[in-house]
This record gives sequence, C-alpha cells and structure tokens, in this order.
Amino acid sequence: MESTATIAPPHVGLIDRTRVALACGVAILMMYGVGWNVVQPPDSLLGLTFTASGRASYLHVWLIMLVLGAVTAAIATAVAGKRLPEGGLFAVGVGMATMALRGGSMQSILAYSASPDTGSRRELMWQMGQDCLLWAAVMAVAWAVSTLARRWLWPDSGSLVCPAHRKPVTPQLGAGALASTLVVALIVIWLTIARTPVAEIARGQVVASVAAGLFLGAMAGRTVTGVDNASWYLPAVVLVGLTAYLVGYLEADMSWASASSYRPYAGLATTPPHDLVRPLPVEYMAVGVAGVLGGFWCGDRAEQTAEEAAR
Repeated sequence: MESTATIAPPHVGLIDRTRVALACGVAILMMYGVGWNVVQPPDSLLGLTFTASGRASYLHVWLIMLVLGAVTAAIATAVAGKRLPEGGLFAVGVGMATMALRGGSMQSILAYSASPDTGSRRELMWQMGQDCLLWAAVMAVAWAVSTLARRWLWPDSGSLVCPAHRKPVTPQLGAGALASTLVVALIVIWLTIARTPVAEIARGQVVASVAAGLFLGAMAGRTVTGVDNASWYLPAVVLVGLTAYLVGYLEADMSWASASSYRPYAGLATTPPHDLVRPLPVEYMAVGVAGVLGGFWCGDRAEQTAEEAAR
C-alpha cells in the first residue's frame, strides 16, 4: 500500500479543501439516497444495522453495501484530488454518517430487540459486535478501492511526498500511535456521551462525542508519536467499537444500576447497559473514520507549522 506520509508544506490549499468538500457532497448524495434505499430496515424508525434489522437474512444487503461503498469511494477519490490520500475515505465516512442519521438511534434497537433480562441484552451486544465488523468491512473495501483509484488516476502521486519529510515508522511507534488513539478516544467518548447513564440517547451528542473522541485521539497520537501514516490510526475505530460492545456485554446484568439510585431503570429494556454502547455500530465506523482522519490531518498540520517556526 502506498505511503500516506506527510508532504512538504504547503500541505493543503483552498482548492484542495474545496475538492474534499465536494467529494463529501457526492458521498452524501450516494449514501443518503441510494445507500438508505439499500439498507433501510423494514421499520424506518429502527436504527441502521445489519444484524438487528428484523430481516430474515442480511447477507445480500451487506454485499450491496460493499459494492456501493467501493463505487462511492472511487468517485469521491477522483473528486477529492491527489493532495490528500485519504480524502476519498473521509468522504465515504461523512456520507455514511448522514445515511445513518435517517434511521433511529440505539434506543430504538434496544426497545425492539432487547428485553430487561441479562441474556437478551448480552445477545444484542454480541450482535452489535458482529455488526461493527460488517460495517468495518464496508469501510475497509472503500479504503482499498480509494487507494487503487488514486494510483490509477495519479501514478506519480507518490512524488508529492518529500523524501526529507519521510519518517521511519517502527512497529513499536505504530502500536503507540494506535494505543494513544484508542485510549484517548474511549476516555473522551465515555466522559461526554451522556449526562447520566440512564438519560435518553441524544443523537447529536452521540455523534459529536464519537467524532471528538477519535479526532482528539488521532491528533494526540500523531503529536506524541510522530507517526505520519494513517494506516496506524484507522484500526482504532474498529477497536473502539468492539471495546464498547464488549463492555456492554460484560455490564448486561445492570449491576451498576441495581446498586444505585438508578435501580428503577434497570428493568427497562431501553436503558443502555453502558454509556459506550449508545452509538450504533455504523455511527462508530462512519463518524469514527471521519474523526480519525480529521485529527490525523490536524496533527500533521500542527507538526508542519512547528517545523516552519523552527526554521
């Protein structure tokens, strides 16, 4: 896979930003219109999922989304231009996030699929973990197609990278960047996603929390480790989602509520077993990818600014 190392200043100009914005617009049109018609649950009030949508089989829907994600990534990459190697993937994340907002939140999934007993909640958390991997596969295919499209459209795009700005990335440094992104993201999301553990799920707050968590996580990792390859940061999105639903699985007995003033809420199916499970898997994947790339770019730009000031 081609390097996504930072390029020599100036990094991104107004025209480049405009092209990325146009690519996001194209992705929104594709996902909000075509994507929603493909993956829309039988009950439009339900949240957007593969595994808890009420369908007898979701395999064909997932396969169509793989193709749609690939097509959207190719078009968005062409529109975004060659300055930002991850511009097409960023646009797909934005488009998929707007598609998810057409459906309901995790609250509707809890009401439809779960009951107050521990076994039912754990089964739902298991399904959400599977759903997380399915949406991650859609994003991974989009990333691969975006990379191939960029190589085909601009065979010389690698020459944009200044050799003097390449930094050797060891596995230890890469793992540090990934771990920094993961830890910061989980902490920020957990602290900002809800007013109380039993509060109603607020969609805007959920999206903002996931975006901020992964943005700050990637920016922190980029600043601390200096790793200038986005490949080390993007897996954190999947790990954050899987960690969230694992915690939800372990907390499905609602013991935290039974031993506090929240005891009456423990018997409600709509009470999330943990704050981290408030986002849907598609929200973690789509918003998370956009947030990580935004944080990576900002950290990259901050480093370039510091280097310019030191000259």
